[in-house]
Amino acid sequence: MKKVKLLSILFLLGIVATSSFGANIPLEEILFRKAKENLGQLSKESIPAYYISYRVYETTDANASSTFGELITKTHQKRRILQTIVRVGSPKLDNTHEIKQNNNGEGSVTFGTAEIPYENDESTLALILWEKTDQVYKAAVQRFQKVKANMAVVVAAEDKSPDFTSEKSEIYSVDPISDKEFLKEQDIMIERIKKFSARFRENKELDSGNASYQASLTRSYFASTEGTKIAQNSLQYRIGLNASTIADDGMNLPLYNNYFAHSFKELPSDKEVEKEVLAISKMLSDLRRAPIVDTYAGPALLSPEASGVFFHEFFGHRIEAARMKQESDAQTFKKKIGELVLSSDMSVVFDPTIRYYKQLPLSGDYVFDDEGIRGRRVDIVKDGRLKTFLASRTPIEEVLQSNGHGRGVIYLAPVTRQSNMIIESNSPKTEKELRQLLIDELKRQDKPFGYLFSKVSGGFTNTNRVSANSFNVNPLIVYRVFADGKPDQLVRGVNMIGTPLSMFSQIGACGKELDVFNGYCGAESGSIPVSCVAPAIFVKMIETQRQAKSHVQPPILPRP
Repeated sequence: MKKVKLLSILFLLGIVATSSFGANIPLEEILFRKAKENLGQLSKESIPAYYISYRVYETTDANASSTFGELITKTHQKRRILQTIVRVGSPKLDNTHEIKQNNNGEGSVTFGTAEIPYENDESTLALILWEKTDQVYKAAVQRFQKVKANMAVVVAAEDKSPDFTSEKSEIYSVDPISDKEFLKEQDIMIERIKKFSARFRENKELDSGNASYQASLTRSYFASTEGTKIAQNSLQYRIGLNASTIADDGMNLPLYNNYFAHSFKELPSDKEVEKEVLAISKMLSDLRRAPIVDTYAGPALLSPEASGVFFHEFFGHRIEAARMKQESDAQTFKKKIGELVLSSDMSVVFDPTIRYYKQLPLSGDYVFDDEGIRGRRVDIVKDGRLKTFLASRTPIEEVLQSNGHGRGVIYLAPVTRQSNMIIESNSPKTEKELRQLLIDELKRQDKPFGYLFSKVSGGFTNTNRVSANSFNVNPLIVYRVFADGKPDQLVRGVNMIGTPLSMFSQIGACGKELDVFNGYCGAESGSIPVSCVAPAIFVKMIETQRQAKSHVQPPILPRP
């Protein structure tokens, strides 16, 4: 009996030891093992899989928001999400190939997502990975069959590049960051944002006054059948301010400001934020009384923030290579490599490898993109001439290798996206010189005034070839600048419109002072953090139109 009991105890200890050992296996290693095992089976099917990747986002988020001094929301959540991608066929032609005349909104990359447990138990994870891989493989086969059928009845593709790039595998891992400080920091920030938003209450002309806090820690894992195994971290903090008022004519007038940091200690002081709260409040009151302007065509100045948003929206999205592979895309710059696309003194760089620009934090930084490719500096424009494009693992004939710009939220497949954009000039002007250029151009065009676009809320652009390839920017703070030297006049109700190539050709000069715009970019693969470092710019010709008229009556009752 004693011998049997001893053997039983040893057997149980063996199970515990094995379980503990399995729990210490890094998640990226488990993902890699299962990807290889599953591909070993699926590569033998009649329509073989040739590539499998698993991506996991382990996110811890702490958010809070306050209105007029009172806490409105407070959340703290932690999640672990798996994304599975399966490619069938071959890198030359696979299930991601464009299906022409596809009007049902179907995406190209076949993928699936699922929540997974936090424990790295290999047997449990193997079951989830098996189920999702099986589902995604079947969907990939169905789409590949549609691809083959479509190719048989439509004209040949204009772009003859393969559907998937060939890349070297990499192994990279850093230690995880503890999230134990998140709750403590959130409690501190709740009191701070309540104090910030309470200052908006002092202005009775405001109909909203909000402050928010967001901290996000992401531990991301990636593994593929090519041998890549990645484990990296991202930590971001934000404070947001936004307020609005309604003019007597019903026009809604919003303003905002955001602060970004890589650490809690980098966030601005209370004094700095409260100063901005008061500035926003005063500006909104001034905007209520500002005149509405008519349509305009003529010279203008764009502040660093305004030019950063402009370049992000209307240049950045047009040099993302994956989109150019779609024959529905306008492909504005696809055949212009080597040509002058900007002023000859301007250069445009994208660099996800830098976290700061002259001590200013950038939110578009990362080590590896969401396809497991190391992020790289890419010189897009040098001395005004287009050199190359941003690229993911979906190549085009002009760029056959990824440069580490395949990005996307965990619920969507990665595509080519922007990172940290930096716009520089080798002959920058002072603010005084830019203003003089504007006045000289106003006189030359016989215009009594031009415009200074100081702050914008963003914009939108159309990049397909079916509709007009135009853009629209919604400015928040705009001034008239008079040719005769009269003081600038605050105005409202103006939108900047135009077509990209025409606008780019009108850029006359860049300023010396650069500013950073840290925000989120929304596109096919979701909302991702990006940055733009930009100077003020002088533009010889822009066009504006009136904003859409609001039919909302201002409040009848005075705000309490």
